[in-house]
Amino acid sequence: MIYPIFLYGEKILRDKAIDVNLHDRLTDVISNMFETMHNTDGIGLAAPQIGLSKKLIVIEKEISDGELFKGVFINPKIIAYSGRNVVYSEGCLSLPGISENIIRPYTIELEWLDEKLELHHSFFHEIPARILQHEIDHLNGLLFIDKMNYVDKLTKFTKLEAIKNKKVTTTYPTV
Repeated sequence: MIYPIFLYGEKILRDKAIDVNLHDRLTDVISNMFETMHNTDGIGLAAPQIGLSKKLIVIEKEISDGELFKGVFINPKIIAYSGRNVVYSEGCLSLPGISENIIRPYTIELEWLDEKLELHHSFFHEIPARILQHEIDHLNGLLFIDKMNYVDKLTKFTKLEAIKNKKVTTTYPTV
């Protein structure tokens, strides 16, 4: 099942998601989130983007020739940031047509549960770290535009208003 993507302006994107309860049945939701992400050509999807206020993320991105970064991250928690700050262009399914260079730390230390509810603790670098930071921001009610400087945000004002007013065309279903 393909879920519609909630666009900028929807309240759920600004709310803090709640922890996944260990009794929550997630198999279908996770499968549908991957299907939705593939339908949008996205590389990451957070549950609030489909209208579900839960700390749940799916990611799938080829990061180098044949190396796939794919995973389910339940109740992820960034333990530490390290390394230099790196600038990289980001976009978002909830903000179609907008991209901007965003500064983020190169490395994160992360704890999370996988789809079998097994606890993991690991370090992520470069693109995987960036994707995780972007998606975890969604769980905290933050969007990448919140990290933009005032002038850059001002130049995107018209596009942001169009998204908020649902006057934007996408190749995927939206709310």
